[in-house]
Amino acid sequence: MKSTSLVLRYVKTVKLDIILGDKCEILDLTISGDFFAYPEESIGELESKLRKCSSRVCIEEAFKEISSTIVLGVDIEDLKSKIISLLETCTSS
Repeated sequence: MKSTSLVLRYVKTVKLDIILGDKCEILDLTISGDFFAYPEESIGELESKLRKCSSRVCIEEAFKEISSTIVLGVDIEDLKSKIISLLETCTSS
């Protein structure tokens, strides 16, 4: 099991806490910070959909489901790329 925290600075600050299992699946993930999302529950839904993801495709599908969400102060594409990068780093080690 591997636990990682990232603090990402955009217009607002985002903290990403992620726990990857031995098989490089996302066991837990929390996205927090001083950004805004509407509807508010969409970030929680994204976190739920990302849990158990173990591939780029799964992560991309989870982010597609919040494509109509308005997120202010965060580069959501960059956030997705960071999560994919963490997962791919795990699978390549």
